Amino acid sequence: MAKKKLVYVFSLCFMIIAASCSGDSGDDLIKDTEKPVVTCQTDINVTIASTENEAKVDYTVPNATDNVGATVTQTSGLPSGAMYPMGTTTNTFQAKDAAGNVATCSFDVIVTRDAPSSNKPYFIGSDPTPSSKKWTKVENLSDEFDGTSFDDNKWHRNPSTDGFNWIGRPPGLFESDNVTVSDGNLNITVEKFAAPKTVNNTEFTHGGAIVRSKAVAKHGQYYECRMKANKTIMSSTFWIAFKQNCNTGPVRKLELDIQECVGRVHDGTANWAADWANSYHSNAWRHQRDCDTEVNESMQSPAKTVLTEKNNSRFFVYGCWWKSPTEILFYLDGEYTHSITPPTDFDLDGYITMAIETYDWNPVDEAGSIFATGSFDDLNTKYDWIRTWKLDNI
Repeated sequence: MAKKKLVYVFSLCFMIIAASCSGDSGDDLIKDTEKPVVTCQTDINVTIASTENEAKVDYTVPNATDNVGATVTQTSGLPSGAMYPMGTTTNTFQAKDAAGNVATCSFDVIVTRDAPSSNKPYFIGSDPTPSSKKWTKVENLSDEFDGTSFDDNKWHRNPSTDGFNWIGRPPGLFESDNVTVSDGNLNITVEKFAAPKTVNNTEFTHGGAIVRSKAVAKHGQYYECRMKANKTIMSSTFWIAFKQNCNTGPVRKLELDIQECVGRVHDGTANWAADWANSYHSNAWRHQRDCDTEVNESMQSPAKTVLTEKNNSRFFVYGCWWKSPTEILFYLDGEYTHSITPPTDFDLDGYITMAIETYDWNPVDEAGSIFATGSFDDLNTKYDWIRTWKLDNI
C-alpha cells in the first residue's frame, strides 16, 4: 500500500515539475472554459394611444447558469419599469463568470401607436385648436383610399386634364397608369422605361406620376397625409400648387411644399440635398415669371426637420396648418416641428398635389438597378390617407 502511494506522489510531482518547466501554471491544468448560459425572453410589443409618446414596460431580468456561477449585467437598452419611447429599443444582457467567460442575449421592446383618429387632425401634446373652434373634415379634399378604385371625382391623375399641363421634369415622365389604389393605399409607381419615350420633342427614360385635387385648397385649413416614400432617387411629395395666368391672373406664381423628399441620395447628389432621404422638408415659394414684374428673382422660405429614420422606412404623418397668408405651421406624426413665414402673402387658392418626379440635382446613377430589381414596396410611394380640415364655430 505504501509503495502505491509513493508512485502516486511521484507522478503528481512529475506533473507539477513538467508544468513549471513548460511555463504553465497549475491553474491552467484546471482552467474553466465553459461559457455561462443566459436566455432572454421573447420580444415585447406594446401599443399606446395615438396621442402618447411612451409606455412603462416591466420585464424579468434574465438569470444565468454556469458551472461555477456567473453575474448578469445589462449592457444596452433600458431597465425594467422604465418609460420606453416610440420605436424599437434593444435590451442586451451579458453573463460573465469568474474565469472571464462571457455570453449575451437580447430582446426588443417595440412601442407603436394606435392609428390616428379619422375624426380630427392628428395632434400630440399641445393642441393648437382655438378654444372656440372645432375641426370639420373637408370631404372633397380628403380620401382614405379604401377599396380598389381611384376616385376620379376627387382627383386628377392625367396631367393633360388638371389645368397645369405639366408632364414631368426630364428624365421623369408623368403617366396616369402609374397611379393605382390597393390594400388601403394610393400607390404611385416609379419605373425605368424599356426604351426611352419622346414627348413634346423631349426624351424621357423614367416614369412617375402626378395627382392633383379637383377642389381648391384655401388658407386657414389643415392638411395632412400618411405617406411612405419610395426607395429610388425619385421624389415623394405632398404639396399645394397654385395656377398662374399672366393675362387674367393671378400673376404671382406660388408653391407651398409641405413635404418633399427623395428615396435615396448618392455621391452625385447636390451637397445642399444630402439629407433629403431622411428629412421633413418644407418650403414656400414665389417663383419668378416674366409677367410678374414685382420680383426680379424667385424667393423662398425653406424649413426642415432632419429625421433619424429614412423617409422610406415607414409611414409618417405629415401635417400643415396653413394658418394664415403669413403663417404656416408644420407637424410630424402629430407633433409640431417647424414654421414658415412666406416670402409673400399666401392668400390664393391652390390644389393638393402629389408628384413623384426626377431631379437634376439627384440624378439617376449607376446604382439605379433598383428600378429593375426592386419590389412593389421599393418602387411605390404610398399614401394611406389624405385629410383636410377646416375650423368651424363650436
